[in-house]
Amino acid sequence: MTDPHEQILNSFSEHLRRKRGLQPSTIESSIYYALPFFREIWNGTDDLGQISRQDVIKYVERHRHDRSVGTTQGIFTRLRSFLRYLFAEGLLDEDLSSCIPAISGRRRATLPKFLTPAQLQSVLDACDRTTSAGRRDYAILLLLARLGLRAHEVSKLLLDDIDWDSGVIAITGKAGTQSVLPLPCDVRAAITDYLVNDRPSSASRQVFLRLETPKVGFPTATGIISVATRALKRAGITGVANVRSHVFRHTLATDMVRSGATLNWIGQILRHLSHDTTRIYAKVDLPRLRLLCLPLPEGAR
Repeated sequence: MTDPHEQILNSFSEHLRRKRGLQPSTIESSIYYALPFFREIWNGTDDLGQISRQDVIKYVERHRHDRSVGTTQGIFTRLRSFLRYLFAEGLLDEDLSSCIPAISGRRRATLPKFLTPAQLQSVLDACDRTTSAGRRDYAILLLLARLGLRAHEVSKLLLDDIDWDSGVIAITGKAGTQSVLPLPCDVRAAITDYLVNDRPSSASRQVFLRLETPKVGFPTATGIISVATRALKRAGITGVANVRSHVFRHTLATDMVRSGATLNWIGQILRHLSHDTTRIYAKVDLPRLRLLCLPLPEGAR
């Protein structure tokens, strides 16, 4: 007999895929956090509509300090989405999403973590390009560093997404958005080297394949994140454990800011869905920020 919790979550998963157009990794994350929440507030046999606001509030109080602030913010966002879905489907008598509070955090109070040009080069140089694994990882890292791709965008990249004649690459981003980016010469050369000399014969159309048997494409972004994490470790880079593959994206944006690129242009290159996401990089433009500083009153220290 199918678990009643999983039956409803399977329907929720289909809703996120068909109606919301979310990526598989995002859907997987939503289900991962919704399942323990669902099981804890509903026994699977009583009327689902009997779940009360107090049930949800008590769950939040029990678990709001289980994870870091950033992780808790993400979890609560997913749970609100799940509760709104239950209400929209008529499974709950009222919308209980408002019972889950917004968690204040200090995310935008700090500078985004990035690599210096020397650090980035040391990460790339640490790839052993005399081996198949090293050449594959080098091509992956260049995509992260030169184009600022997200890990899941690299993992899902298909052979058909690369237009060799025009020198462009098609990217499927968040919410299924489609973008076309120029393919830099060094990235093109690295991918070509991998495809010609190292990529095993496979029915998979994904560009990058796992080293382990069976030789198939990465099922999720986790494999790409692992490639980036190992590369940073080989180069002796510390202090970026919480961003991992995303540090290359931050590095590209930071370099663009310091080269005089506008925030609007950076947002287009990184394919941000909101201008608010791009504004965080304004904080790394220290020379321009200094122009905004007011002089200290006379006699002040």
